[in-house]
Amino acid sequence: MVRFARPHLVALAAAAVLVGGCTIERADVRTPSGEPPEADTARVRKAIDAIARAFESGDLAPLDTIYHESVTAYEDGRVVQGWLQYRDQYLAPEVEALTQRQLRFEDISVRLAGNTAWATCRYTRQALRDGEPVLARGLSTMIFRKVAGGWRLVHSHTSPGAPGGSP
Repeated sequence: MVRFARPHLVALAAAAVLVGGCTIERADVRTPSGEPPEADTARVRKAIDAIARAFESGDLAPLDTIYHESVTAYEDGRVVQGWLQYRDQYLAPEVEALTQRQLRFEDISVRLAGNTAWATCRYTRQALRDGEPVLARGLSTMIFRKVAGGWRLVHSHTSPGAPGGSP
């Protein structure tokens, strides 16, 4: 008679296998390029900072080298496919409608697994729309893929918190 393991033991074993296969930021781990993970972590953080600067300045051109052409973005309950569609139908109208834009990413955590990196963080976006203050706070997950040109954002998911409150 075959006996099956208890469900929670099976789940624990599966989690151990999955976690064991991930490369997490550690000083003794090397990236596929042979560099310490801190080098790629810094590059991903630099890309996240560039996203905030582009939003604040209103110049979205630098994002052409950060967002992958087939990016998927989940924002405000919508799914947007592709960088050009996201830029032209979502970001550009938003930037155009807002003044005195500020975007802050905090509590950024970057994890690496081969040529994939994922970052989780909190965001705060403040601006004026028609002279009235607009505040948005929430959580964000960004998935990057390392390609020949560097780290490119392939998926972004923002989850707003309570209006004017913390996530």
